[in-house]
Amino acid sequence: MTNDTLTELSANSEIPHYPVSVWEAILIVMGAIALIAAGMIGLGIKVLNNAFDPVRAEAIARSLLDYKIPGGSQGVFGINIGSAKLAWVRSNTSPPDVLLFVGKTPLNKETEQEAQQELRRDFENPPSDEASQPFEVLESHTEQRLFCGTTIPITVEVGQQTLDEFSAPVPAVRYIASRQEGPVERLVILTTNGKDAEKKADTIFSSLRCK
Repeated sequence: MTNDTLTELSANSEIPHYPVSVWEAILIVMGAIALIAAGMIGLGIKVLNNAFDPVRAEAIARSLLDYKIPGGSQGVFGINIGSAKLAWVRSNTSPPDVLLFVGKTPLNKETEQEAQQELRRDFENPPSDEASQPFEVLESHTEQRLFCGTTIPITVEVGQQTLDEFSAPVPAVRYIASRQEGPVERLVILTTNGKDAEKKADTIFSSLRCK
């Protein structure tokens, strides 16, 4: 076999190179996006599951402040993302007669005061139907209270709360306190219910020690 013949056979045995069509490129990109999305979904599910971990939720709350809830407490929901820390805890009673939200959230100077107050309302109840109890405000006023080492005006709402569809409303009290700390806002929303709701709210709020 001559050298010319070997060269010809070698040339004929080379793997051909086909140009990738536009549709093939689109399918490749879509496949990559699908893989990334699947990973993000898995990460999102993991974050959500961790957020509903009672031990972790209370640990986040305790990292922001100390509090004393009569009869003990348990975490409901908590997240810690960047400069934002949010956590809800409640009393061990059934149904719960104390719900405490604690949080540190970045301040948005461009947000109007009304929008900021509306945002705070989103923190009144955790993202859980089990812990959500409709609160009807009957009267609202402002009090000067010590919070995080500073005397500030806090909002006190007096009303009633419906614990479930089969029960009559019970007396309820809500304290809302906020304090700016540099680029973040520290926010506490304390809700108590029952015949001694006012006393419980006063006692628990007085026990708060910010960290």
